[in-house]
Amino acid sequence: MAAFPGPDEADLVDALRRDPAWLPELSVVAVDDTGLVVGHALLSRLRVGEGPGLALAPVAVAPEWQRKGVGELVVRAALVAAEEAGEKLVVVLGDPDYYGRFGFIPAQRHEVSGPFEVPEGYFQTLALPGYDGSPRGLCRYPEPFEAV
Repeated sequence: MAAFPGPDEADLVDALRRDPAWLPELSVVAVDDTGLVVGHALLSRLRVGEGPGLALAPVAVAPEWQRKGVGELVVRAALVAAEEAGEKLVVVLGDPDYYGRFGFIPAQRHEVSGPFEVPEGYFQTLALPGYDGSPRGLCRYPEPFEAV
């Protein structure tokens, strides 16, 4: 909760854990030397057109650990886990400068659109090695995202 201005993102993680979209093997945490969780990246199931995709959200890093590479570490680990699981496409809503370092590009380049209006370039996709041009189309996020 400390990574965000309010409880919405922490509540989202709790709600996703109770939802069929939850993929525990794609929930990645970083811990400090004492075992305290200092970072988290979550990939959960969403629909892209008629096919499966993944949503990267939320990504959280404890304030005292921000700007030390923890966010990059957990995101990269989550993306590797998704690739190893045979997933094809990941979507994210976020800063293009930050997510571009992982290979995310504007979603429209993969013929993917989001269910909401955001500034151009902020809704992005990452094609994993198994991506064959599908899925594409409108993203449908799992119900817990509607509360955020």
